[in-house]
This record gives sequence, structure tokens and C-alpha cells, in this order.
Amino acid sequence: MIALPRQPMPIQRSWFRTAGWALTGIILLGLAAFMGQLGNYLMAGVFGLFALLSSIGIGFGSYVTACPVCGKQLRGLFGLKRCSQCLSYGKVSEGQYHELAPDFLTKVPLLALPLGDRREMPPLCCACGAAAARTERLRIIRLEFAFDLDVPHCAFHTGGADLASETIAGKGKAQAPVLQVKSYAFYLACVKANYPSLAILHHFSNDSIAQSLLARHKS
Repeated sequence: MIALPRQPMPIQRSWFRTAGWALTGIILLGLAAFMGQLGNYLMAGVFGLFALLSSIGIGFGSYVTACPVCGKQLRGLFGLKRCSQCLSYGKVSEGQYHELAPDFLTKVPLLALPLGDRREMPPLCCACGAAAARTERLRIIRLEFAFDLDVPHCAFHTGGADLASETIAGKGKAQAPVLQVKSYAFYLACVKANYPSLAILHHFSNDSIAQSLLARHKS
């Protein structure tokens, strides 16, 4: 059974966020000019750079949308966006926000899955989503945690995953481990294996993913 694609969601500009980015940019430009007058050209350049980034925020960071999987409001729609509620990934394309297709692949491991107490790996290649034939061992060492993880790969791919850490929202500088992978098919299977409460939201079956990958390779 091939899963039906989710409907893309419209994006809308948040004028409150637009005003915030604009005000930040004006302040940073003022600081850059002030530092330039003082002869501190290094700091003037730094403030000018952040002012430029603020202008980018006006163009992209001011938009909001709803997650097509769970309906949570999403903001800061830069590049690939992960929903904090259902963990799905999506991106803006042709003026709408789309969940990634199950056969979506990144060139380097970017799709970051928070690792909780469960660390079950599905029998799929983390680099392409095909059936796995072997594993590669990854290791991460941080102040808060240290562990090894065997990540599945097919016979043709290597380096499809990496271990990293990210700051836990609302807990200061506390870090939590994440598994970064290339294949969204593998990512979805990991979500279903490690977050059973979210499984009903991620309705792509392994059969539908396999058929999608087969169609991709034939094209």
C-alpha cells in the first residue's frame, strides 16, 4: 500500500516577527556605524555581518506555517525544518511548506533525530533507505553522555550517519544526543521504532518506501 502524500501547507508572514527582525537589523547597523566611527573596524564588520543576517531573517525567518503532519505552528523556515512535536522534516517549495518525500536524501548526514533511552535501528540503510546489509559503529563522547551505536548501511554506501548533540529546549546549556542521517526513509523508520506514540502520525510503511525508492532508481 502506497501512502498518500500529505497536503502542503500555505506559509504566512508574521508581521510581529518581521518587525522584530527589522528592529534588530537597524540596531545592529547603528552599532556597526558607531564602531566604524571609533575606528574599531573589526567590530564594525561583525555587527554589519549580523545586520545582513537580520535582513535574511526578514525574508525567511518571518514566515510561519502549520506542520502538515501534526498541525503544530512552525516558524523560522530556513532550509530543512524539523517539527519539535512530531519530529517530521519539511521545507518550503513553490511558496508552500511540504513534508519531505520518503525517498528524500541529503548529501551529508543532516536529518537529526533526538536519541532517547531507546536506540533501535530499523533494517534500512541510513544513507539511501534500501535494505541494510551491514552496520558501521559510531561513537560520541560528551560531558553528559558517551556511547557507541551500530548504524545500518547497505552494501554500496558508507558514512550515511553521524552522532552529534544539540541543546535541550528549556534546560539551559544541557545537551542531548542526536543521530544525523542522509535518508528520510530511514529517519521515519527510526521515529516509528523509537517513538511509538508518534508512529500513527508517520503512516509511511516500509513497503511504500521501498516502492518509492524503486521508482526513483528507475527514473
